[in-house]
Amino acid sequence: MQNKFGLKDFILMVLVSLALVFSILAMIQDDRRWKQTEDMTSKIGTIEQLVTRLDAKLDAGIVVSGSNNSANPGQPVARDESWSKQPGVEIQWFAKPEFAEDPRGEDDYALGGVFKETFNAQPNKLTPVLAEDVYGRRVNDQICERLAEYNAETLEMEGQLAEAWQYDPKGYWVRVKLRDNARFSDGEPVTAEDVRYTFHDYIDNPELETESLRSVMTKLDRIDVVSDKVVDIFFTEPDAYNLQMALGFYILPKHFYSQFTTTQINQATALVMGSGPFKLANLDPEDQWTPGTDIVLVRNEQYWGPKPALAGLRYDVITEDVAALTSFVNGETHMIIPSSPQYVEKVSQQGWDEKAYSLKWLNMRSGYLFIGWQCGERNGKLTPFHDKRVRQAMTYNLDRELMIRDIWAGLDNIAVGPNNPPSPAANPEIEAYPYNPEKAKQLLAEAGWIDRDNDGILEDENGVEFEFEFTRSVGGQTIERMEKYIIDRCAAVGIRCISKPVDWSLFDQIMKTRNFDAITLGWSASAPESDPRQIWHTDSIQNQGHNFIQWDGGQDQYLDAIVKELDFNKRMELFHDFHSLVHEEQPYTFIRSVPWKRFISKKFSNVHPYPKGLEQREYYMPAN
Repeated sequence: MQNKFGLKDFILMVLVSLALVFSILAMIQDDRRWKQTEDMTSKIGTIEQLVTRLDAKLDAGIVVSGSNNSANPGQPVARDESWSKQPGVEIQWFAKPEFAEDPRGEDDYALGGVFKETFNAQPNKLTPVLAEDVYGRRVNDQICERLAEYNAETLEMEGQLAEAWQYDPKGYWVRVKLRDNARFSDGEPVTAEDVRYTFHDYIDNPELETESLRSVMTKLDRIDVVSDKVVDIFFTEPDAYNLQMALGFYILPKHFYSQFTTTQINQATALVMGSGPFKLANLDPEDQWTPGTDIVLVRNEQYWGPKPALAGLRYDVITEDVAALTSFVNGETHMIIPSSPQYVEKVSQQGWDEKAYSLKWLNMRSGYLFIGWQCGERNGKLTPFHDKRVRQAMTYNLDRELMIRDIWAGLDNIAVGPNNPPSPAANPEIEAYPYNPEKAKQLLAEAGWIDRDNDGILEDENGVEFEFEFTRSVGGQTIERMEKYIIDRCAAVGIRCISKPVDWSLFDQIMKTRNFDAITLGWSASAPESDPRQIWHTDSIQNQGHNFIQWDGGQDQYLDAIVKELDFNKRMELFHDFHSLVHEEQPYTFIRSVPWKRFISKKFSNVHPYPKGLEQREYYMPAN
């Protein structure tokens, strides 16, 4: 059989050949396009870096932070003030927040990298407002924002989510203008309704475990939504801290939190969404962060302000000082809080300064370590510490100079009260109780505690031995050494002190239930001048506020007068009177003022300490 090659076959062959040619040409073109795409991506990345640096340089010359500054100094800018509440009342305007120390103009500036910090205690939850420990707040500060924040260098309050505000000269209201471009991490805009929801439906919800913040909202009257971007906050009466309170809370997205019941929020470990520069890597409410696992944050690409260079932040927990330092030395973590002996040892070690920034400084948030004595009842029975003479004796019985020298390597000073120098709220005439064990024994005897059966233990008139539990957090050689010293000193004067170490996650419950005899922890400030009522007022005994020692020593007259006094100098005089009362009553034994100590890896640049603390979002990992 012969095969015939006809016209149709010829045409088909030509078509097939053309298809093959076109296919080859397309493949070549695709390769070219792929190469062009790669080149274009690389160029875009380079351009992005250049634009970022250019923006930084332009901002450095144009943008001015703080109140009453236009975007271009010397050139008045016409602003829409139609939103204002009362003609003639000053409007404070604020430029877009910027980095305290802008890194974007540096030659080696680069995007990317994950910065890992090690906590020395385990937070039990991250949900805003419900997370009351320092670790939860540190995470939330990266995710959530306030209407206003303190400038890292000047410590002046300036707008964050608030572009401007108008504050009633008589102190009864503040009208806030929100930034038009402020958005939450899911892209939804920040609105006045979110502000109203945060205060009224979240913080002030009696079913939510937000007692401590509610305790400082006693002067809040109501919040009115004026428009989508304008909100009025009203107060029942003038108060020195009204503005700080109104502008200083995290603003939470209503559309996110309103989908949950109060029970779900109370029980949640990490329902966290905000408008800040970072966000949780996993926002799934059904798959939350749980204690014992790393906390992972990623850069919020929806962030309305200057985006951080870092791609993410990561937090783990190592409770043992030695293990934490080992992790840092091995490069497994990038920031730790060293113990004082570790700090002294490492800063003197040859070559250490090439590996780490060693930072030690006092700042706005530098606090104090204390022992809190249960002044009220525990389980329906008064503790020995309800008598101020016993509390005074406990302070006289501790050689705090020796403690600081032997336990904290001599880095600190003895704390003298609720406000440490150089705060103007500290009474300069107050001196720390000296070490005087004989005075301690005298005061204990005056309070009725005498060794009546010569067994070495003091008893009261009913023969009940002086015995108490000392509650402290688990982990770390420093706290264990402190505890041993206290136990030994108590034994020396006839008191049996029983160690009660507990996990940090349990502290909150212990404090809320007032279920302790003595407890040690520290306070740090959140503002240059913090409202003292949350810790000290008797109202904070009743509503599970932070007066967990249940001290009622006549302090309310001073605290109420402090918040009502709008004149700064007169208010400081009242603080001094309050300081004198605390010194006399000794509800706390103030151990030491605590400077911030940090080891930070030199894999990162633009690391600076500020009076406010640290600005982690300024850090960057230099380009190779």
